[in-house]
Amino acid sequence: MTKATKLFVGNYKGGVGKTTSIYQIALHMVTKGRKVLLVDLDPQCSLSEICLSKTDITLDTLQDNECLNYIYDMWNERKKFPLLKFDMTCSNLVKQTKEGIHFIPSNIFYTGGGLDELALKLSNDFYDLLPLQQFFKESEIEKEFDYILFDCPPSNTMLTQGAFLLSDYYVIPSIIQTLSIRGVVHYIKTVDSIFEKRCTSSDHSLIATACFGEKPRLLGIFETLKKGTVNNTSELQELKDELKKINIGSLQSNYLFDTIIKSNEHIARNTANGTLCEEYEPLTDEIVTSLEGKRSHAVAVIGDKRWLR
Repeated sequence: MTKATKLFVGNYKGGVGKTTSIYQIALHMVTKGRKVLLVDLDPQCSLSEICLSKTDITLDTLQDNECLNYIYDMWNERKKFPLLKFDMTCSNLVKQTKEGIHFIPSNIFYTGGGLDELALKLSNDFYDLLPLQQFFKESEIEKEFDYILFDCPPSNTMLTQGAFLLSDYYVIPSIIQTLSIRGVVHYIKTVDSIFEKRCTSSDHSLIATACFGEKPRLLGIFETLKKGTVNNTSELQELKDELKKINIGSLQSNYLFDTIIKSNEHIARNTANGTLCEEYEPLTDEIVTSLEGKRSHAVAVIGDKRWLR
């Protein structure tokens, strides 16, 4: 049985439609017959609220062992008792919407604090990059899905670094404006340096490679919240030129997906209600084709990752 392809969706700039996009992409993937798991790493819990709205559960009724916070809280606790074995199963954590999206929610009402508070308890040490990786390994959750998508907050914590290193690819939603595209370039440089620092130059490079595998690859960037007839051709060219300068490869030949998500009130409204938006269908097709279109090639398994060559 193959493992799920893991996608990290993030941007250091907030307000770019990240959570809306990841939900819509997952929903379209499900309608195309893929089995998808969403993991909400954002302390704001917006994705969790959207998904829970399609169930009979609410954030304030979640039990402590039914959310992502529990994994990180247990990780911090088990460090005090290194000889004890704790079973980290996914039966309580994974929920499912009526449409068939599986998800692990985060919870602002968690007894031990939100994910932002729990992230502060993680030390700046290689060991504390491993909570999510160890949960995935122990639970074997990757065998149950085709895709696992991480909704990451606009922050650089041990929590987000661990999720990035665990991923096979990453996708960046962005508004195409001068300040925003500079932020995209900075984001790519930062995630590149995380791998360099944690897995290449580290004293723990051997074990890091065994745990995380190869460096996550940029799948592509897609434009969001484009207003009306705004002409941002020069900004798009500037973005491409800057990316060429830093020599970052992408599965998209020009770094960008063709699909543009325009600024429409109904997209935000429909997503808040958990409803499918047709604007995301071509983007989802591009993402799936970028990944699955190469599956006739040889498959390499390195560490805990599945790579297409």
